[in-house]
Amino acid sequence: MRSQALFFLSCLTSGIFAFLAGVYLYTLPSHSPSHGDMRSVFTNALGGLLALTSTALGQTCQTTTLRSSVPTNGSELALQSSSYCGGTLNASAYIANADYDKTVSLYYTNAQGLSTPLSVVDFGYSSSIGNGSWELWTTSTPVYIDGITELLNLTFVATDIGETYVQILNLPVNASGTPAPTLPSPPAPYATPKGFGSDITSWLSINVGSESETAFERMFLNINPAISGAAEGTVVAARSGPSYTQTDPDYEYNWVRDASLTMDVVQTLYAAATKSKPKTQYEDILFEYATARATEQNDPNLLTGLGEPKFYLNNTIFSGPWGRPQNDGPATSAITLMEFANSYLANNGTLDTVKQKIYDSATFPSTAPVMKDLLFVASNWSSPSFDLWEEEESDHFYTRMVQRRALVMGSSFATKMGDASTSATLATAATALTATLSQFWDPNREILLYEYGPVLNNKASYLDIAVVLGVIHGYAGDGVYGYTNDEVLSTALRISTSFIDVYVIANKTTDPSGLVLGIPIGRYPEDVYNGTGTETNGGNPWYLCTAAMSQFMYAASTAFGDAGSITLSNTSKPFFDYFAPEAKLQVGQTYSYGSQKYNQAINSLNGWGDAFMRTIKYYTPSDGHLSEEFNRNTGVAQGAADLTWSYASVLTAAFARAELRGQKSYAKNLANLGITANTS
Repeated sequence: MRSQALFFLSCLTSGIFAFLAGVYLYTLPSHSPSHGDMRSVFTNALGGLLALTSTALGQTCQTTTLRSSVPTNGSELALQSSSYCGGTLNASAYIANADYDKTVSLYYTNAQGLSTPLSVVDFGYSSSIGNGSWELWTTSTPVYIDGITELLNLTFVATDIGETYVQILNLPVNASGTPAPTLPSPPAPYATPKGFGSDITSWLSINVGSESETAFERMFLNINPAISGAAEGTVVAARSGPSYTQTDPDYEYNWVRDASLTMDVVQTLYAAATKSKPKTQYEDILFEYATARATEQNDPNLLTGLGEPKFYLNNTIFSGPWGRPQNDGPATSAITLMEFANSYLANNGTLDTVKQKIYDSATFPSTAPVMKDLLFVASNWSSPSFDLWEEEESDHFYTRMVQRRALVMGSSFATKMGDASTSATLATAATALTATLSQFWDPNREILLYEYGPVLNNKASYLDIAVVLGVIHGYAGDGVYGYTNDEVLSTALRISTSFIDVYVIANKTTDPSGLVLGIPIGRYPEDVYNGTGTETNGGNPWYLCTAAMSQFMYAASTAFGDAGSITLSNTSKPFFDYFAPEAKLQVGQTYSYGSQKYNQAINSLNGWGDAFMRTIKYYTPSDGHLSEEFNRNTGVAQGAADLTWSYASVLTAAFARAELRGQKSYAKNLANLGITANTS
């Protein structure tokens, strides 16, 4: 929106004012609640003003001015001026008013002299020029983390008319002003929880009224939902839509990814059940799910092949506008069904049944979806697609991780099915995909990037809980980006602590009993989705995201136990300094299983796992129902009611906790409850 405020600011001429405002804006904590508001008012206008050579607070910004008027040579764009001052790239450009929807981007090389998908900044509209045939577009963007050496080109995409215009620059950049800032260190820990809490043990126990039983019951209400026309094997994403009391948002669909993650919980219960009736119930549901997935694959109206994200509950394609394709769905669906097939075979199931009802899509296309999904992953893993939040098209860490797990598992599974050709195809794709994962590590930010591409959706922090979810859903158990990986640990620290300055409720650090509450975790710090729409500072913590951090801590503790030691590096040290400070682990040292410092560190990870779960407990309504989000200021549940993935995520975290504690009967006891008739 071209606001009057922006236009007014663009008319100001005081270089000192511009500098002071810019310093204030970019020295706010990176996740300050007021940061987004200030940025939305000042950013675009200040870009043009900061392009002036100015001296304030002892800083001198040197500007390169290329031209002082709009082009007259038939060009559609021209860089007006630029400066790299105090770590911020300030630039302005003349853009022809060729259409309404425009994207203006400036590409550059970083401090290492490399041009990467991250080395780009977007401009914003500042003002109209003259009779309106030209516009001034500006940017004032901190780029000090990547650094900058040369401006490569200015690109203007005129979306409405389908044209792209480029100005080649190859303009060397010299830094001016004060030295650029450095990446801030993570905060000091606000608490040091230790060990397992009896309150969480009770809350997750297998007892009437416990959250585990509530999650179990509510999740199954959303599987094969009692809605007229719903196909067998489908999962409604939430009890929010036309058929429910809550109609907004409309989640009355079967999302491919959500359904697969829910059915993965059903598969865990199937594998654990020892009573025949519930085991048969779970088995029937999983075979129905396989058929439903095959039906989706064969829908004649698919718009983007198997990457279609969601279907109506009668299992026909949703063809309205949406973020498509989403190429994680075929991978997570194949993973769930391969796990089920292995459990089914271990339960004396027949290989022929697995081929006919799960695997062999070539011979049994109407009932067996796995081969088709796996071959889709093998052919499309390198193609950009939308992320699991359905907002951005790029190359995503989460998608690559679940695709890799599907390919690695698939190669072994195809061999078991006697399909050597498909096995080889999947193995080749897995090797090629694995070679790309290292590009997601950003040593300057000390994180795994949630996507390998330019800033999209204003996610300038490059932080997203999707990375942690990618490990949870996509780790193949072979040492490639697992729970003890240094880069994974560093990322988990950065993303979890990023919400401390974002959510007001993060300031509440203990429950009424004085027990530590973990950090409430959202999707990403810049999120503006409030559960029904968007608003400034509208993003909230999500139950499933907070559960993901809880599960991550439990799983990391188990993984270190399996490894038999903890070895500290410069990359992993900040993680342990925050989550296990009293252990005082040192870089270059290895701490063996059972040693005092090892035990201290593991005890702290366990304590934080419970602290994150305690946050979910604290903000869960008294009836145990889990919505999508809880409000960042009040903690009150909001968004889609009874979100199926919320329940599934609490259960998978509970399974991870039970495994860590050696409670082998936990999943069995929950599974043996069985399913009551779904009539509501």
